[in-house]
Amino acid sequence: MSDRKPKPDPIGSVSSTLGDMLVDGKSMADEVADNAKAVARVALGNLGVVSRDEFDGQVAMLRRTRARVEQLESEISKLLIKIDELQSQSSD
Repeated sequence: MSDRKPKPDPIGSVSSTLGDMLVDGKSMADEVADNAKAVARVALGNLGVVSRDEFDGQVAMLRRTRARVEQLESEISKLLIKIDELQSQSSD
């Protein structure tokens, strides 16, 4: 009778350990990537960054508003001239 215990396979042990490390490493890399994306989203959100479409829409609205302000300024100027003319006529 022999009391020999089978020797563990060193290559199998190393292979198993490396395999576990690679699986853990991949999941850690995925977790780091996910965290980096989340941090980037928060940072961009804090900067007030908008999409190109939203920016273009705001630019168009600003142009329309600026044109309307210029139109109203012109109308006010004409009305002020009219008021001055009427005042000068009434004082004569």
